[in-house]
Amino acid sequence: MSSKTIIPDLHHIRKYERAWMFQIRPGKGQPTHTKNFSFKKFGGVDKALKVAIAYRDKFIADNNIELTDRFSKSEIPGVSLTYEKRKNGNKAQVWQAIGYYNNRQNTRRFHVNKYGFEEAKQMAIEAKQQMDKEAETGIPSLFEEPADSSVKIWRYMDFTKFVYMLEKGALFFPQVDDLGDPYEGELSNANRKIRNFVYARAKNKSALGSLTKEIRRRRPNIFVNCWHMNKNESAAMWRLYAKSNEAICIQTTFSKYKRALPDIVKLGMVKYIDYEKDWIPESDIYFPFIYKRNSFEHEHELRGLIDTTELTDTNNENIEVVKKGVWIKVNLNHFLENIYVAPDSPDWFKTLVEKVKDKYKLTRKKVQKSPLHYRPQDQI
Repeated sequence: MSSKTIIPDLHHIRKYERAWMFQIRPGKGQPTHTKNFSFKKFGGVDKALKVAIAYRDKFIADNNIELTDRFSKSEIPGVSLTYEKRKNGNKAQVWQAIGYYNNRQNTRRFHVNKYGFEEAKQMAIEAKQQMDKEAETGIPSLFEEPADSSVKIWRYMDFTKFVYMLEKGALFFPQVDDLGDPYEGELSNANRKIRNFVYARAKNKSALGSLTKEIRRRRPNIFVNCWHMNKNESAAMWRLYAKSNEAICIQTTFSKYKRALPDIVKLGMVKYIDYEKDWIPESDIYFPFIYKRNSFEHEHELRGLIDTTELTDTNNENIEVVKKGVWIKVNLNHFLENIYVAPDSPDWFKTLVEKVKDKYKLTRKKVQKSPLHYRPQDQI
């Protein structure tokens, strides 16, 4: 083993209920080596971990196990550069994040060939931070991000909203009451029906009345920006959110969306449930704002949420609060990937949109007509 190789603290070591376990396969075709380090035997969790780390490092050195092809050090423990063997026998370089939740190892990998070296590394670091947060709180993330941060997201709108977005150079977050769904930000009926059962063994049970009161107190200050997640365009979304054939769809990716917005904006996928039977967690007042009824599941919604009560003098740069919404400035040239006009729009409309986007200096962005209504022979 190279003397320069530095092994992250928990690499090949995982935590269980009563012990740390070291586990490694020394080489291809060799049996896996496993050794446990009891918390009780070694005087506690921290002391047992130190013994496990020392044992692991000695075992790797004594057996001349070369780790440079397995991982490289990063500044974040649990994040490493490694290699993944493909079916053709070639090695693919990946950044990986390793975390633990409910005594189970969770590994996420990001391919350098797909995302680029620095992008993949940053994605792995963010994944590790999310894992650590889940392990610390004991509950899955409130705002759950897509597993693939390069997933395409789409927003369908009429022409006037598109022009106003360009004029402001910003994304608009409407107030939740203007979304048209009376269930937005409300606890489910199941919360009222089964909460006594859910909290039967809990030492501290929040009062439903005070929780509901707090949610409604904050409600006027909560604004959301909604996107459709999909690999491709959606004919259904064109019909639902484009009220005429003079409509626009903009497309970007989740990673670009996340980078464009300030940290105060919470990002995550909407969860769809049966409001008569399914429980909405009550551990955070924002939970009701990321749940919707099953009847909206076709939207595959990803949303950004901002609570203006959290705005301070230091985190409100590029944020404009207006009467019924919030504008957050973004670099649209970097943010947008594609601009589409409605599949049944006239040719003059596409020309108009091209002139408008050029006026706002989006000259690198090409306007395309949605191909959803093309005949098969038109695409040959």
